[in-house]
Amino acid sequence: MTAPSLLAPSILEDAPTRRTPWLSGVAIFVAIMTLLLAYLAPLGFAPLLALAGLLALPSLKLSRAAAPPLLVLVLLTLWAAVSMAWSPAAVDASKLKSYDDIEGLTALKLFLQLATYGAAVVALRGLSNAGARRAAAVLAYGMVGLAGLAALDSLSGATIYQKLHAVTGEAIRPDFAMVKVSLSTYVMALLFWPAALTLSRLRRPALAWLLAGGIIVASAICSSDACLAALVAGGLVWLLVYFVGQPGAKALVGLVSAPFVLAPLVVLTGVQTGAIAWLHRLVPASWDARLNIWTFAADHVQSHPFRGWGLDASRTFGAAILLHTHNAQLQLWLELGAIGAALAGVFFAWLAYGVVRLNERSRAGAAMAAAALVSYLVIGGLSFGAWQEWWLALGALTLIACGWALAFVEP
Repeated sequence: MTAPSLLAPSILEDAPTRRTPWLSGVAIFVAIMTLLLAYLAPLGFAPLLALAGLLALPSLKLSRAAAPPLLVLVLLTLWAAVSMAWSPAAVDASKLKSYDDIEGLTALKLFLQLATYGAAVVALRGLSNAGARRAAAVLAYGMVGLAGLAALDSLSGATIYQKLHAVTGEAIRPDFAMVKVSLSTYVMALLFWPAALTLSRLRRPALAWLLAGGIIVASAICSSDACLAALVAGGLVWLLVYFVGQPGAKALVGLVSAPFVLAPLVVLTGVQTGAIAWLHRLVPASWDARLNIWTFAADHVQSHPFRGWGLDASRTFGAAILLHTHNAQLQLWLELGAIGAALAGVFFAWLAYGVVRLNERSRAGAAMAAAALVSYLVIGGLSFGAWQEWWLALGALTLIACGWALAFVEP
């Protein structure tokens, strides 16, 4: 799963008080580029986080707290690479003759992302409190502007995006432009939680509500249903952790782990009980297609329940699965089997346990981290492929942004 998110527990350690001018510069650069890419080119988050990792590499300091989640992700990446031995999507090494051929090797990219995105997360953990607060403020205020722009553009039928695109000399169809604008809502849905905490600590709660309103409007008009679901789920988890406290934080561990264990079983049970057929009659076409994909994937998990079909096998089933399963947990089960799903589940359980530890020091910080984690899982469980570079990069960015926001609630 998200290679960059691997060191979440370590980000919850006390922030350093020393001056970190270079890291502060890198952080401000990442914050500004995030605002630009979110609207103009979301796929650019992959090179952005890779570049951030390289720029921050001189300041990289590994910690003992980073070892367990890092080890889990290394094992998951290795298992994904091993699974290429039986994957129908395996590529003959003798046919790799160009950069495009090599760029298509998902296993290789996972190792590179683990190294570069992970370096960005770990290194920026060493940012001073002052530097983290500056970066968090830039991101939070910028997010308010971005939400306003996305809401306005979605209301106008993406005319602003079309005009900006025309500057490149190429026209874009209005419906395609709306799709591009919709991608910004996924970025905002994830970064809303650290931005909202930052704005509240800066005594700008009204801006946090304005940010939420902009995201909701843009998501509703652009039909970003997964974003709306993520905001609702994230909000419920925020309430759970903030008001219930430690018991709520501990419950989060089970809530996060359950989908990685039960995803195929839930779908197959839904088929046998008729629940899936009932949903088919109620949902719109896009969700109807998802139900078909999930049913097909869960059924095929039974063929190779332990080892899976192999990395990228989802791409080999033709019209039955378009590119991926639109559910990260089912994709893990289908491609990497119970072994891959278990490793991913352990990893995310570790992240959730980090929220439990953080709750002992800052309930507001723990609630923010919990909401961001659940938002990422909800969107990943409804929309994107588990191995998409820009989506993995957003996982790293969300973790980094949460680390910046924590500088406002911890000494």
